[in-house]
Amino acid sequence: MANTPKLAVSGYRGIWGDTLTIDIANKYARAFGLFIKESSPRPGLGWTVLIGRDGRESGPAIRDAIIPVLESMGINVIDGDVLPTPTVLLAVRENKYDGAIIITASHNPIEYNGLKFVTASGFFTDENQVEKIKKYFDSSELVPNSLQENIISVSTHKTLLGCLDSLRKASRNNIFFSTKPNFIKNHSDKILSHIDVELIKSKNFKVAVDMTNGAASVMDPYLFEQLGIQLIPINNVADGKFTHKPEPLKQNLGEIEKLTKDSGADIGFAQDPDADRLVVINENGEMISEEYTIALAVEAVLSTGDHNGETIVVNMSTSQMNADIAEKYGVKCIRSKVGEANVVGEMIKNNSIIGGEGGSGAIYPTMNFARDSFVSLTLVLDLLAKRNLKVSELVETLPKYFMKKDKVDVSGSLAEMYSKLKTHFSDAEVNELDGLRLDFADRSWIHLRPSNTEPIVRLYGEANTQEKIEVLFNEAKALF
Repeated sequence: MANTPKLAVSGYRGIWGDTLTIDIANKYARAFGLFIKESSPRPGLGWTVLIGRDGRESGPAIRDAIIPVLESMGINVIDGDVLPTPTVLLAVRENKYDGAIIITASHNPIEYNGLKFVTASGFFTDENQVEKIKKYFDSSELVPNSLQENIISVSTHKTLLGCLDSLRKASRNNIFFSTKPNFIKNHSDKILSHIDVELIKSKNFKVAVDMTNGAASVMDPYLFEQLGIQLIPINNVADGKFTHKPEPLKQNLGEIEKLTKDSGADIGFAQDPDADRLVVINENGEMISEEYTIALAVEAVLSTGDHNGETIVVNMSTSQMNADIAEKYGVKCIRSKVGEANVVGEMIKNNSIIGGEGGSGAIYPTMNFARDSFVSLTLVLDLLAKRNLKVSELVETLPKYFMKKDKVDVSGSLAEMYSKLKTHFSDAEVNELDGLRLDFADRSWIHLRPSNTEPIVRLYGEANTQEKIEVLFNEAKALF
């Protein structure tokens, strides 16, 4: 598969200076501006877009390049600077902005950066909306005549900016010169209003957190202070100078595991650079599988009150634990395509109480209709406080599965590969909503699909014993 990035529901990510440049960022900003104006047509300069970023070193350069492009199109821009991705999504929704651009490559390596696009609904662009942005990116001829009149040339706009620099700076940060909202406080307070803050305070928790030199560092201190928690932070400066690979996987988290154990912390957390993902480290300094983040959040929510007949949504590669927990409480578990926008779409369609993806993120609309590491960690702390258990003890109360995740090379077409798998595993239930998922009678499963963000094919699977999942993977990979 060619190493050519593409815009997907998870945004556009590329290597800075190579597959992501100022020119590419500018073209995407212009395409998104046209999309915003088409989505919300109105006369005059009535559109407002929020810009947020993680801590990556290339972030300010991209921000300073795309803001003039949007402004040249008659769009008011609020520069939120470093903001967690879930904070931006909530801010768009709460403040009724027309959209947002988040400058982040999420968990990708240090050489990457990217752009995530947010609609006026406070959600990421879905597949149909992505196609519209792609068309605007690829061809200026597709700009409707009704939008052309509001687009000032970038060179003309730069001249105007040079004359009115102080006015521009004021308008970026204040809509019509009003005070810019305190996005961090508003986000934190919304979460705190839905948990038992006093109970958590009474536990005097000591918590170690790896903020991965990203956007979590601007929110964690305030949030943990409100919870009365002794915070032991590392990598808590949003400078993008990662001390380890930023994806929150066990092999990257030795530092926080050691800190959690050595400090005597009750629990440890690790967040990714844009702070939508979270993993949990137990009191012994052992990272538990990232799949437990959503499972613990689902348990926390469903165990309160009567939710019989309601629904939850997880993606096709997410642990069976969630379906088992849902079944225990009389709740239906629905599977979506991989990608937050797809999970959210199914949650809206089914009016679901909670959802998320196994890669460490819960979506709980009561607090924030977005994958949100801060929501996840407060739900885990709330559950710990209510059950009065240690993390390791709490995990033992959940269903037990063994998951395996791999990246594979496939010779020939994916369609041919899917056909071979279906023939070989003829006793499996077949689901081709997103790649190919095969479910077996004993609740084990495998899922093969091309990645949206990397030039690879992913193979995920799960079984109730380690031996069984190894056998399934070996049989599947022998067909590649």
